Amino acid sequence: MRKVLLRVGLTLILACLLALATVPYWVQAVGIPGELKVFPGMELSLDLKPPFRIHDQAGSEVTGLFDTESLGTSVYRVNLFGWLPLTEVVVDVVPLVRVFPGGQSIGVLVSSEGLMIAELGAVVDADGVEHFPARDAGLQPGDILLSIEGHTLRRPEQVSQLINSLVQEGKGLNVVVRRGNRTLTLNVKPVASRPFGQQTPTYLLGIFLEDPAAGVGTMSFYDEGTGRFGALGHTITDSRGRPMTIAKGSIVEATIDSIRYGSKGSPGEKVGFFNGDQDVMGIIDSNTSFGIFGQLEGIVPQSAFNEPVPVAFAHQVRLGPADIYTVLQGNRIERFSVEIVKVANQTRPGEKGMVIEVTDERLLRETGGIIQGMSGSPILQNGMLVGAITHVFVNNPTKGYGSFAEWMVYEAGLGQVQEIPAKQSFRGKVFFYM
Repeated sequence: MRKVLLRVGLTLILACLLALATVPYWVQAVGIPGELKVFPGMELSLDLKPPFRIHDQAGSEVTGLFDTESLGTSVYRVNLFGWLPLTEVVVDVVPLVRVFPGGQSIGVLVSSEGLMIAELGAVVDADGVEHFPARDAGLQPGDILLSIEGHTLRRPEQVSQLINSLVQEGKGLNVVVRRGNRTLTLNVKPVASRPFGQQTPTYLLGIFLEDPAAGVGTMSFYDEGTGRFGALGHTITDSRGRPMTIAKGSIVEATIDSIRYGSKGSPGEKVGFFNGDQDVMGIIDSNTSFGIFGQLEGIVPQSAFNEPVPVAFAHQVRLGPADIYTVLQGNRIERFSVEIVKVANQTRPGEKGMVIEVTDERLLRETGGIIQGMSGSPILQNGMLVGAITHVFVNNPTKGYGSFAEWMVYEAGLGQVQEIPAKQSFRGKVFFYM
C-alpha cells in the first residue's frame, strides 16, 4: 500500500513539474497576453476555455467581462485546472485619447547640437603647398564640432567667420568635438589660403561640414487642446545613420510640386518646396525612433476631419482594409486604400508594428506605392487612428512598415505617458568647406 501511495505521490510531483516546465508553451499556445490596455467602459473578455480559469486580486473567478469602469491597473491570475498558477494578466484602464489625424505635408528644419565633420581635406597655401591642419590635429570624419575657442556652433556659415575673426598668426585654435561618448579638445592651426585668386587670405581648417537636415515629411496627428503634434514616424538621422540631437527645430507648411515614381530598388519621393522664413507651424522638442514631436504654434493646421478620432491600442489593430491620408499635389490631403497584412504582437513600444500594402489603384498609378515624404502619413482603421507609415520596402514599394499610434501618442506626452527608449535620412545634404 505504501509503495502504491509513493508511486502516486511521485507521479503527481512529476506531473506538477512537467506542467510548470511547460508554462511558457501554454501561455504562447493559448495566446494569453501579459498586459492589456482598455478605455473606461470598453468590453473586455479573454474568453479562455477550461482547463484555464481567471481569478481577480480578491481570489474570485472571472467568468465574463473584466471590470473596466474605473481608471487604474488590476492584476488577474490565470490558473491551470483552477489551482496551478500559469501567468498573470495586467489590465490597465486608461483615459480615451482623441486626436486629429494629420496627412499635411510639412517642411522639417532642424539645427543639431554642433556640426558633423563629413570629410577632411587639404588647404593649399599662397605658395601652392598642401597642408592638412585638421587631420594633423587629430580630427576625424564623423566628429561633431561643438565649439571653437568656447563659441558654440549651430550653422556652417558661422565657422568660417569665427575662424577668421579669432585666428592669430602662428597660433592654433582650441576646437571641442564629440566622438562617440567622448568629448575631446584639440588644437588646430588654421592655414591661410587664397582660393580663386582672392587678394585677402582666408584661413581654413581643412574640414567639410554637413548642413543640418532639412526635408519634406508628413504630419501624423495633433491634439487641438494641448497643441502637441507627432510627425515622420521615424528618427531624423545624419548622413552616417546616427540619430541627430536636435538643439533647435521647427516644422513649416510644405507644398508638393511633383512626384518621382517609385520602383523596385529605387524608392520614389515627393518633390516639395517650402520657405524656411515663413510662419512656423510648430517647434520640435523630441526626435525619437517613433518620429519627431513638439508643440504647435500659431494657426492650427487644416485637417481632413471635422472631429478628433480615438487612438487605437496596439492590440486593437487587425489584419484587413485601412486608409492612409497624405498629399500628392499642392496642399490637399487625400484618402487612399491600403491593406494591413501583418500585425506584430507588441505590448511594449517597438518599431515596425505592422506591414501595410497599398491597394489603391490611383496611388499605385501615380506613385508606385509608398514613397519618401510619405513617412508619417496616418493610418486609420474602423474610425480609429492605428498608426503611421514609417519605411518603404525598397524591393517592393507597394509595401511598407507602420508604427502603432499608441506608442506615438505616448511619446508626444498624451494619454498614459510611458518611457520609450530612444532611420531614414533626409535627402539633399549640403556640405561646407572650412
